[in-house]
Amino acid sequence: MIAAVHALSGAVLGRLCRTPAQAFLVGALSHMVADALPHRDLAIPQEAVMLAGALGWVALTQGSESRAFLGAAGAVVPDVENLAARLAGVGDERMLLPTHRQYHGREVDSLLPQGAVALVCLALLGGPKRRAGKNNNRRAHGI
Repeated sequence: MIAAVHALSGAVLGRLCRTPAQAFLVGALSHMVADALPHRDLAIPQEAVMLAGALGWVALTQGSESRAFLGAAGAVVPDVENLAARLAGVGDERMLLPTHRQYHGREVDSLLPQGAVALVCLALLGGPKRRAGKNNNRRAHGI
């Protein structure tokens, strides 16, 4: 699964959690579920750019200390193993995470399903959150 999709789905799930720790853990667990689905991975540079964009968007719209952001972070942490293994030339059979070595989803050519998941996640997360401030207080008082 593309790391950006892991991040966005982890953000959606993290937002549903009650505590930051739960959000991080649920994000990490969601990684394994998503990895078991048929998907296509990309080259490291492409993955890095897309992941930076997804995490940046979540931080900007949800807050860098939000449960959504922690869910996103938890969802991409397992891919540190993938990155290290790719850079070191280690085969899948030597990885620790079961969905990186044994239960990994079959590879497909199309990125369309992952794109659809990403769009749904973006819609569920919505845009920037409004913060209470002068402008919001004015609107609340009809000014």
